[in-house]
This record gives sequence, C-alpha cells and structure tokens, in this order.
Amino acid sequence: MQKPDSLREALTLADPELGRDPDRLLMWVEKGRIRAPMTASRSFGYEYTLHIVIVSFEGHPSVLFLAINNWLRTNQPDLLAAGGAGAGRGYAFDADIMDNRKVDLELQLELTEQVALHPREDGGWNLEHLAEPPMFPDDEPLSDPPAPLRQVWWKDELLVP
Repeated sequence: MQKPDSLREALTLADPELGRDPDRLLMWVEKGRIRAPMTASRSFGYEYTLHIVIVSFEGHPSVLFLAINNWLRTNQPDLLAAGGAGAGRGYAFDADIMDNRKVDLELQLELTEQVALHPREDGGWNLEHLAEPPMFPDDEPLSDPPAPLRQVWWKDELLVP
C-alpha cells in the first residue's frame, strides 16, 4: 500500500507542525480486502478504509480538508467526481472540539490501489503499483511531491501564510 505514505506527505506539507511532531498524525487501515480476479496476469487490487487521526490541530480544519481534496484529485478522484454510481461520495470525518483553538479530527477514506504484474524473461514477475487514471482533464499535473498550499485566506484571515 502506497497511498497512506503519500497522503501523510501531503498533510505535512499543508501543516508542517504535523511533520515536526509526527505523533499528532496517526494512520491505520481497517476493513482491508484484496480483489484478485482469476486471470493470467495475476494482477490484484487493494480496497481498504484509511483512518487518519490528527491530534490537537490548531489551524483551521478547512486547510486540512483542502489538502486532502487536492490529494484525492490525483490519488482517488472517484471520491470527488460527479456522476456515475458511487462517484463523488466524499469521505467521512469526526471532530472533537477541544477549545477555541484546538480540535482532534478523525477521517475515514475509502481507498483502492491496483497492482499489475508483468512477466520477466527469467520467469519471475515485476510488480507495478498503477496510478489512478485522470478524471479531471483540466487540472494541471501536481508536482510529486505536491506543492504546499500557499496563502489560503478565509474572511480576510490568512490561514496558510
């Protein structure tokens, strides 16, 4: 599974404090399932719920949601896309409001990852984790790693300097 590490990187770019204090950003997988069709290619896919807990977040939660939405556009666009069965279903979250400045957030993202196997000449297999097909053709490609959010404002308050 590669998406949790990629999302962790996107979140720490959005809020560098999470990178300086990694114990405040927890992730784990539940309800994992492997789908492996009986084909000659032996390719398979992961399906799982990624739980993310951000402890004592002092910024505006919309900054984190924006970072997650930007990450989803590339890494799980079906959660945001309009139309089609199950498309745009979004993701769930819970919040424990600690005081006027701090909140604990828990998010649940339903993620998938596809793995292709390619035969080698020596008889082995090469694994390839496939990228998601683009769903938002007007988007400019995001850098890898994604560029940090810069100057996000809300009600004339600078949320991300």
